[in-house]
Amino acid sequence: MAKEYSDKPLKCYSIVTKESEKEGFASDIHYARKIAKKNNFELNEIEVDVNIIEEFDKIIYHLDEPQADPAPINVLKICQQARQDGLKVLIGGTAGDDLFSGYRRHQALKYDWVYNTLPGPLGKGFRSLINGFDKENPKIRRIAKFSRGFGLSQNERMSTFFSWLDKDINHSLFSKGVKSAISKVHPEQYLIDRLGDIPNEKNWLNRLLYWEKCGFLPDHNLNYTDKMSMASGIEVRVPFLDQDLVNYACTIDPKLKLKGNEAKYILKKVGEKYLDKEVIYRPKTGFGAPIRSWIRFDLNDMIEEYLSESNLKNRGIFDYKEVRKLIDANKKGTIDASYSIWSLLAIESWNRQFLD
Repeated sequence: MAKEYSDKPLKCYSIVTKESEKEGFASDIHYARKIAKKNNFELNEIEVDVNIIEEFDKIIYHLDEPQADPAPINVLKICQQARQDGLKVLIGGTAGDDLFSGYRRHQALKYDWVYNTLPGPLGKGFRSLINGFDKENPKIRRIAKFSRGFGLSQNERMSTFFSWLDKDINHSLFSKGVKSAISKVHPEQYLIDRLGDIPNEKNWLNRLLYWEKCGFLPDHNLNYTDKMSMASGIEVRVPFLDQDLVNYACTIDPKLKLKGNEAKYILKKVGEKYLDKEVIYRPKTGFGAPIRSWIRFDLNDMIEEYLSESNLKNRGIFDYKEVRKLIDANKKGTIDASYSIWSLLAIESWNRQFLD
């Protein structure tokens, strides 16, 4: 793109967030600056902090659904700045992880043997033990999430990689009436049923990548990217979703996508032609925000207002005592529920704007 657009510096945008290490992700702004300097790009650094919560309701309005993720904030901020800079089109990297295997849940596959090695009682004992540790540590959070798979079938186990909360805890948050209505609703079944579309596919990495392509990619990443960009008058185009590339990527041996513990292996090998190895082989960076810090320390006023006892009782959707218990446990670090609390805030925001 830089070769084609050589008459003036190419404008690029990158997010800067504080406390990203607490979320378990390393900041990548150092690498963005390095690439920009080497290629004479004009790098625009967009800082995202807790003050963006002033736009929380606006974001839910444009999403048109209570999507629970801070990433839309990043897209909105980038697109607002790009539009102010006179741009109408941006190029995004969405789908690289979904086509070529870039998520940590894919890397967790290599530890699948642990489930078969530890008998049921030992697995459950390990799960209870790890749940007693402080979830502020990213490694503990990942191990705790991994431990939820003990005692489940492989299909059910793999589907837990896509959920934030234990199903029983999630279910307990609802009011009695709603619990009864959703007693036979099993969200993970959507993913399990999708495997019927690819009955001859036995490789579990390919199965996970299929789940990404029919679930997480269109319903999550592409959803907020499209809505937040269009809300700013910007069109984000996604080269990784070129139909020929997608079709070809589906034929590549999964061993070339995840090699050992190296995610997106074949994509990184191609990248060596254009980028320094320091840039390619760096720690995984999420396109998120320090949501755990925000929920635990910065958003108390918003949580107390949106998730107050009177408010939740009037709505009739959630059980206030259970929600309160979740909030308190999250503050103490005994459970990792910040994304779930963000979800509750998003649902309340959506109710206020579209129902009230």
